[in-house]
Amino acid sequence: MHTSKFEAWCFKIEPLIFLEQRITMKQLDWNDLRMLLLVAQEGTLRGAARKVGVSAATLARRLDDLEQAVGQKLVERYQGGCIPTAFGADIVVLAGQMGEIALEVERTRDRQDAHAASGLVRINTDEWLSYFLTTRFARFHDAYPNVEVEIVTSHRPYSLARREADIAIRPYRPEQLDLVTRRLGTLSFGLYCSRDVAVRHAAALAGEDWASVPFVGFDEPRAEFQSDRWLRALPGAPAPWMRCSYGLGILDGVSHGAGLGVLATFLATDQLDLVAALPHIPELDQEIWLSMHNGLRTSARIRAVVDFVGQLFSEYGATGR
Repeated sequence: MHTSKFEAWCFKIEPLIFLEQRITMKQLDWNDLRMLLLVAQEGTLRGAARKVGVSAATLARRLDDLEQAVGQKLVERYQGGCIPTAFGADIVVLAGQMGEIALEVERTRDRQDAHAASGLVRINTDEWLSYFLTTRFARFHDAYPNVEVEIVTSHRPYSLARREADIAIRPYRPEQLDLVTRRLGTLSFGLYCSRDVAVRHAAALAGEDWASVPFVGFDEPRAEFQSDRWLRALPGAPAPWMRCSYGLGILDGVSHGAGLGVLATFLATDQLDLVAALPHIPELDQEIWLSMHNGLRTSARIRAVVDFVGQLFSEYGATGR
């Protein structure tokens, strides 16, 4: 039998009606239900808190408020993690269905925004993140043809309060109270060289005999960058014989056979001739945060860019590239 769009929609909103019937609510906040869903998915308060960019203590308080609102315990908390109660598991299923409905509403809104969004959006970020964005932003223009994007690269962060940029993407969380922030993910780094260098120094690389291989790094004014401090502390490694004032210079030197250098791991998939001597250097991991002025949060063009950047980092987190 044919089902109309209206009937299909009624079927989808049934979980919301059932949820109201199932629990006696003082006040129920969808954001709190989303927190419960994340706790169930991640298995720990800490893991769920990382996903939304809050502390575990804050998330625990939100969970307490939700349990008080519904009048029943939703999650058993143990030292090793969290397990939903029988009642909590039922609510998690319903919250998941509500989440799917919310996503469908957002997709409908996005289709409307594709026509409504227009104007210029300026993004300020550092060099590696600038490269990450510029090599992945072509799809955005297909979806939002009336939005122009400027990606402004600088080591010094631009002022969002003075509207030097609309959006900032940086490896730290800003402290200003008038900013809206969002954790995007983690940028990782590795030690790479060209295929030619990997062949010529195969024995040294296999034995991590760093003393006998050449290196590329930052110049003296940038020697305090975290990646360069790590490189200069590598046991036995000589100082970089080639030094650059910018990260893409290191990429150029490494990819053309000048030696080993520290690079963002997403470059390994973009540059097919790169070989990983150390594919991941955990101590160089950077948490990446997006921030924007609170007054811009309702702008269609800003929201389009923010959502697209979030999608890019979700894809990067899932695939590592």
